[in-house]
Amino acid sequence: MTKALIICLILAFQAAPTRAQDIQRRVITEDVPDLADVMRVGAYKTHSGFPVPRHVSLKYTRVNGRLGPSLEHPVLWQYRRKGLPLIVVAEMDVWRKVRDHDGGESWMLSQALSGIDTGLLLQEARLYKSDDPGSYVLAHLEKNVIVRIQACHGDSWCKVRSPTGQKGWVRRDRLWGAQDFDRNF
Repeated sequence: MTKALIICLILAFQAAPTRAQDIQRRVITEDVPDLADVMRVGAYKTHSGFPVPRHVSLKYTRVNGRLGPSLEHPVLWQYRRKGLPLIVVAEMDVWRKVRDHDGGESWMLSQALSGIDTGLLLQEARLYKSDDPGSYVLAHLEKNVIVRIQACHGDSWCKVRSPTGQKGWVRRDRLWGAQDFDRNF
């Protein structure tokens, strides 16, 4: 976002407080490109020294998502799920622009984010003993459960740890947060 655009948005909020809801609604409903369509930036070009885009998760139970990269920007919404997976799509000093599973984007302080790899189940899933649908089912996981991703195997399976500590395998297409997971075992 350019500085001029940020200033215009701030002035719009000051001039018409009711426009905040319109802007928030527009931000949430805009088409969001797939991770593959986001311009990749090498680690040597970012403030953090990590590549963009990349997966992160929320470090705290409550984290504010802001319209822009400063405390002066209004809060669009508050995330309330520790461990929620996000994708960093841009950086600016200590601020990170993140995308959530619904496609919403906002700015957060880097201190509120963790490098722990997590995934959000998009639908109910079975936790299998191995990466084979014929293997023993360890558990049934509900939609919106957050799991720790340990590794992914090809395009089809990820080894995860459930919130109760069970380790097993889940179909990769059931997880949001494993799109570009490149750590294999």
